[in-house]
Amino acid sequence: MKVGFVTILGRPNVGKSTLLNALLSKKVSIVTPRAQTTRDTISGILTEKDLQIVFVDTPGIFEGKERLYKEMKKSAFESSRDVNAILYLFDASSKSFEEDFKILSSLRSEAPRIFVLNKIDLIRLERAKEIKEEIGKAFPDVPLIEASFIENFGIKEVKTAVLPYLEEGDPFYPEDWYTDKDLSYQAKEVIREKLLHFLHQEIPHQSAVFIDSIKEGKNGLEIDAIIYLEKENHKGMVIGKGGEMIKKIRVASLSEMGRMWHRPISSLTLKVEVNPNWRNDPKVLSKLGYGES
Repeated sequence: MKVGFVTILGRPNVGKSTLLNALLSKKVSIVTPRAQTTRDTISGILTEKDLQIVFVDTPGIFEGKERLYKEMKKSAFESSRDVNAILYLFDASSKSFEEDFKILSSLRSEAPRIFVLNKIDLIRLERAKEIKEEIGKAFPDVPLIEASFIENFGIKEVKTAVLPYLEEGDPFYPEDWYTDKDLSYQAKEVIREKLLHFLHQEIPHQSAVFIDSIKEGKNGLEIDAIIYLEKENHKGMVIGKGGEMIKKIRVASLSEMGRMWHRPISSLTLKVEVNPNWRNDPKVLSKLGYGES
């Protein structure tokens, strides 16, 4: 059996999570139009008759001041070590690739690299040619795949490109697993996705979700979650007039979890708390799963 780990790297909002979900034909990573949606490394497990590939989705790499974003960057870089291959995604609509080149030059990994130029549908043919020449000049020996994941173009080519780097071995996970994340993690990501969907401005990125408990009840799963915010006035906006906004988030989250898990969820309780410095608080970050505990 051919097996291996493949890390997906790139700057924020380049399409890493969209690619992972497309490769697995399942929703593993949340996807929104906003940058910095993914905060954790998430493994998506593709198992077929004669192979198992563990694709590792990573947070978008950028320079953030808060400790949270430093932990996210560290996590992304660490995930590129000891893997069979690295998929690095470029955003074809970007005006400059200077930051991408800096990231690639700073990687401390000997793993083979495969470049993917995503969102190719957003640019003209002449611009695509210019970009390919620019990337090829900087990294002449790295294969480059053109893609548009939103149009389902290039996904088969990405999968084919990693196959030569797999090794003979036993599967890492049972064949019915599609992610290494448990229900608690999936639940908090669904809630966070709905925060990103319904709320605007800086609120979603200044928020975090913690699953206080998840257990099997008489009529289905019972989930208690806490939404952390940085500002007191954001609390009223998240709850909404008469509790309208928090109800929307709750109902949409319940619907999404039911669709993903194909099992009943009897209750979802959402509590909202304010912690002005949670993105820099080591204890809170550790509780949320970022950095050392």
